[in-house]
Amino acid sequence: MTYNENHSHLDAMPHPTLNDSQPHVWRRIVSLKTDGSGLADAAQRLADLGFVPHERVCVLRRSWWKAGALVVQVGNATFALRHNEAACIELAP
Repeated sequence: MTYNENHSHLDAMPHPTLNDSQPHVWRRIVSLKTDGSGLADAAQRLADLGFVPHERVCVLRRSWWKAGALVVQVGNATFALRHNEAACIELAP
């Protein structure tokens, strides 16, 4: 890939999701994915809980099972999220 002054080559890169985050590393939420079946409702529920853009979030613990639950902290609150819910939360790289 060649260098592009306006950095348009970066636009194609997908944002990592909460599933990709390492435990005990604080990250910033960029957006919530809403495209797909049932994702709009899940994104609204997550936003109601405080998972909103620019909020800091941290994975505290992961299930031993790859597609299992994650224990996460957003702000001062702690939640357990399913794998598909965590996949809705896009983080800053």
